[in-house]
Amino acid sequence: MIYCIITSPEKTTVYKNIKSITLPAFRGITQILPNHAEAFMILKKGNIILKQLNKKDNNVQIASGECYVKDNVVKIIL
Repeated sequence: MIYCIITSPEKTTVYKNIKSITLPAFRGITQILPNHAEAFMILKKGNIILKQLNKKDNNVQIASGECYVKDNVVKIIL
């Protein structure tokens, strides 16, 4: 499973047991699945969709940001 940390100037939110994350990357919509290769992405305006096991999906609206993926940890800075 994926562990996701979303940080903004206002707060930091941690999401656990994520099975997939859909991101509005600068070059198009990108989906992150478990064991994704290490990556860095610039994010544009849109929705981050976090699909959790046995829970309702979480949608986070963003204006812009950046994302770093490594070892099933996704760090998003807004």
